[in-house]
Amino acid sequence: MLNSLDVFNKRLEALYDAYPVLKEIDDSHEIIRKNVIFKSLLSEEYLKTDSGNCIGMLFVISGIIKVQKVTEEGNETNLYNVERGELCHEALSCFVNCQSLNIEGIAMQDSLIAILPSDIVKKYLLRDYRFMHVIYKDLYAKFRGVIENKEARIHESLERRLVKLLLSNNTKIIYTTHGELAFELDSSREVISRKLKELEKKGYLLISRGKIQLLKDLDELYN
Repeated sequence: MLNSLDVFNKRLEALYDAYPVLKEIDDSHEIIRKNVIFKSLLSEEYLKTDSGNCIGMLFVISGIIKVQKVTEEGNETNLYNVERGELCHEALSCFVNCQSLNIEGIAMQDSLIAILPSDIVKKYLLRDYRFMHVIYKDLYAKFRGVIENKEARIHESLERRLVKLLLSNNTKIIYTTHGELAFELDSSREVISRKLKELEKKGYLLISRGKIQLLKDLDELYN
């Protein structure tokens, strides 16, 4: 049976394996070995903070942590998942004195995480170019994921939303511009023009300057 030191060393090696940059930093300072806190989370267990204060930076050794924003009304918005080797960036709000985004974490499955206290992160990790490279790389990956999800959602439903907007006028002749439609749909004039031309080629409408004439029942597109 493993004693507590053996368990600690095994977890530390697992942390190094998931985040090699931490081993590089620890080889110089041994600051991680001396200050890291390991914590096991059960599935659906929330990662609690200390009365809203920063608990430090989170590292996922195994499992998945879902990061979500909760409104004052209790509504939840899923932002991203943090898996082995990835980072949760909410802690950065503490390090750069920004307002918290009211984000919380919940384990999607039994998970093992490591936490480094905020003062250690500030003094060592955020001053190390190797770790900052990892942060920027992870931030870019998450930002790209948000953009791709937003684009997929918008492009997937844009034609449908455009059709609904045209039908909401309850008339066969609609006096509007492509720019006005783009504003209503949170899109660009070029994209709206392209969608309208596609519908025109299919014979559903006729486009002229400042006017759109509906020729066929647009409802049949989605029935």
